[in-house]
Amino acid sequence: MMTKSKRLKPVSEIADARERDAARYMGEQQGVLDQHQNKLVELIKYRAEYAEKMVAAGGNGISAGKMQDYNSFIRRLDEAIVFQRSQIELAVRQLEVKQREWRVMHTRSEALNKVVSRYQTAEIREQDKREQNESDERAQRTVSPFKNL
Repeated sequence: MMTKSKRLKPVSEIADARERDAARYMGEQQGVLDQHQNKLVELIKYRAEYAEKMVAAGGNGISAGKMQDYNSFIRRLDEAIVFQRSQIELAVRQLEVKQREWRVMHTRSEALNKVVSRYQTAEIREQDKREQNESDERAQRTVSPFKNL
């Protein structure tokens, strides 16, 4: 006869696996967010450096065409920075979704593990009771040598 805990154990293991998968997906999404944030930092630094070069070049006297090139490139960097910020916002929202999914899977997994644990505890108690009853019955069946005296 298969016990309740043994019947439920595969379900619990599946829930544990789903929780691990959800945690992995959440970690991957955190990595995506980190990459986007790092790229934003790099873009901002690069823009600042390029703006400094433009100011230095302007101080040395450059042509209007060259100044337009600097300004055009800085505008493209500004657009890239705006785009990167939108990518970060999207990655944050996706991370929040993955976190919620993980919490759901974690809660399910914990609940199933608790149920399996309770069943196992109850089954052990029942087994101990049966063994004690059997032991008591054997003890009652054996005749004491002093009983007939």
